[in-house]
Amino acid sequence: MVAFVAVADHGSFSIAAARLQVSNSHVSKQVSALERELRVKLLQRTTRSLSLTEAGEVFYRRCKAILSEVAEAEQEVLRRQDTPQGILRVTAPANFANVCLPDIVCDFMQQHPGIELELTMSDQFFDLAERSIDVALRIATTPPENVHARMLYRVGWSVVGSAEYFAARRLPQTLAELPAYDCLADNVMSARDVWQFEEADGKRHEIKITPHINCNNSVWLHQCVLRGMGIGLLPDYMTGADLAQKKLIRLLPQYAPLPQRRLYGIYLPNRYLSSKVRLFLDAVEQGLGRIATSA
Repeated sequence: MVAFVAVADHGSFSIAAARLQVSNSHVSKQVSALERELRVKLLQRTTRSLSLTEAGEVFYRRCKAILSEVAEAEQEVLRRQDTPQGILRVTAPANFANVCLPDIVCDFMQQHPGIELELTMSDQFFDLAERSIDVALRIATTPPENVHARMLYRVGWSVVGSAEYFAARRLPQTLAELPAYDCLADNVMSARDVWQFEEADGKRHEIKITPHINCNNSVWLHQCVLRGMGIGLLPDYMTGADLAQKKLIRLLPQYAPLPQRRLYGIYLPNRYLSSKVRLFLDAVEQGLGRIATSA
C-alpha cells in the first residue's frame, strides 16, 4: 500500500523508490503483488507515462486516508510518550503502600496530571497480564521468574523497642538476651518463633523467641511497639521517622536480620517500556531513597 501510494503521488517508480529508500525493482514488485492480490489493474503504464486506472483512483483515495490515519496515530502515541497520560495500574503490598506511597504518589500525580492511577493494595501476587497490571511493587528476597524486575530499594530491618518500654529496662547487650523481653512477632515476614541474624563477617544466628503478641500485620505491630508493649522486628521504612525522633531505639544494630529483602518493580517483558511505568518506578526509587536518607 505504501509503495503504491508513493508511486501514485510522484507519478514515477524511480522517484517513489528514492523517497522510500528502496530499489526500483522492489517498488515494482510490491505494486504488482498488490494488483495480483486485488485482481485488478491499479496503474496504467506506458513507456512515457504512468496514470491511475479507475479502480486505482478509488483505491488510492482510500489508501491515502488510511495512511494519514496511521500517521496521526503514530504522532498521538509519540505525544503520549513525551507527555505520559492514561491509566496506570499498580499493585503493592498493603502495609508498604499505606506507609510509603501516599507522599510518593501525591508528588508523582502532581507532576504528571495526565495519568490516572488505579492502585490495588494486596499481598497477593496477581497475574499481570490477566489483570492488565502495568507494574507490581513486591518485597522479596529474589524477583519472580518470567517477568522484568527493577530493584528499587534495599529493605532494611531492625529490632526496635520504644523509649517508654526501656525506661525501666536495661538494653539487651547480646542476641541471646532478646527472648527475655516481650517479643512481638510478624508471622508473615518471618517465622513466628525464630528471628535470624547475620554478623558483618557472615556468621549467622537463630534466636528462638516466644511471642508475647503474634500478628500478620506489621503496621499494627509497629503501633504496639510504639505503645511500649514490647520489642519487634520491623522494616526501617516503617520505623525511620520514629528512630530519628527517638521514640524508638534500634537494638543490637551490629546484627542484620535475615533474610535480606528488596523492593522490586515488576512488569511484563516488553520491547518498549512505557514512559508512565518508567517515570513511576523512578518516582518510587527516588522517594524511598529520601526515606532511607532521613532514617
